[in-house]
Amino acid sequence: MKKNKKTLKRKERGITLIALVITIIVLLILAGVSIAMLKGENGILTQATNAKESTDKATEEEKVNMAVLGSSIADNGYSEILDEASFRQELTNQFGNNGYDLVVNGDGSFIITVKESQRKYYVNDDKTVINSDNIIEISSAEELANFRDDVNSGNSYEKKAVLLTNDIDLEGEEWEPIGYYPTESSSPDSELNRPFKGVFDGCNYKVDNFYINTEDKVQGIFGLVSSGEISNLGVGENISINGGTVRAGIAGYLYDGSKVNNCYNNATIEGTETVGGIVGVCANNSIVVNCYNSGNLKGSYNVGGIVGNSITSQVINCYNNGDIEAIRPAGIAGQAVHRSVVENCYNIGMITKIQGDTNAVHFGIVAIVNEEDEIKNCYYLNGTVNNGNDIEECDGVTSKNSEELKALAPVLGNSFKEDINEINDGYPILYWQ
Repeated sequence: MKKNKKTLKRKERGITLIALVITIIVLLILAGVSIAMLKGENGILTQATNAKESTDKATEEEKVNMAVLGSSIADNGYSEILDEASFRQELTNQFGNNGYDLVVNGDGSFIITVKESQRKYYVNDDKTVINSDNIIEISSAEELANFRDDVNSGNSYEKKAVLLTNDIDLEGEEWEPIGYYPTESSSPDSELNRPFKGVFDGCNYKVDNFYINTEDKVQGIFGLVSSGEISNLGVGENISINGGTVRAGIAGYLYDGSKVNNCYNNATIEGTETVGGIVGVCANNSIVVNCYNSGNLKGSYNVGGIVGNSITSQVINCYNNGDIEAIRPAGIAGQAVHRSVVENCYNIGMITKIQGDTNAVHFGIVAIVNEEDEIKNCYYLNGTVNNGNDIEECDGVTSKNSEELKALAPVLGNSFKEDINEINDGYPILYWQ
């Protein structure tokens, strides 16, 4: 049988290439270049391999950035929101139909895995791309504690993304928060503090089975978060958080443009002052959005189902169905001051005002609010406030009966949907639930 001439030529070319490589290596050795110099840690071949890998990574990351940019440019101009459909199309243009996996977190962020390299990329809701070198995955209680200790030792994780890969059971541990704000510190800007500044994405998993019982301030799964973000994280019901001032399920103190998004709390929380189901203090242009609280809360002043105290910040698209008891309680925010905004929120939990303080004005949503603050499109269930007695309403806050409130999903906005599966007794739920 005759051999195909093209096959012979390919073989000849292959032999020629191998011979060329061998010749180059022999010449290098004759020139005094040792095998170690070729293949050692800093060898010529090793450096060439590393250079190629670096080039491949840079090219791959550029493709992800191009997909983000391409999906941001709509027919009518630049889009602030990364649309899933257009993003998928742009990723397909860059990597092919089966060249990537995409996880849609539901909060405006995405996780991309490039199949060929198995490298991951995290795209935040502000379209920042975090590459695989800056992504940390946590799958166990030990890894979560090690991460906590690293933050509290001074590693802020700025420009990094930390992802949960499953539920975390802390097995009854007494928990120390992630992000250190010592009692002797007088300001969130103090050099004594060790804040978390990165992105922590719970990936719709929860942390459960721990307790906090201390008089130290600023307690929760997270303590101090500064210019950081926590999203898609749940706090389980097998948790108790007790003690002093500034307590919450997700973060004790949210500061300097930080964000908590798509989170929930089921834990029981009790403190002396400034207690929130999701965040204790939300300050300096921070935001809590698309969150709910089902845990029961108890304290004295500034106790709110979502936030204890909002200072120049926003609480948007949230609801509370936990019971709250305090001197100054409220369904959503115990206090909202200095141009804060509370919008598209509702409460169905029982709000019980105990002794003292005649200054609180409308417990259904916010207990204390100033003229420069905005309360908009907020509602509370009749009979849930002040031991069952309705109180005087104010601008932006309306009481509703049960049937009226259950029908309010369209009024509350796109973040809410009807509770067709009765997971919240028929009251509106968030789009991600």
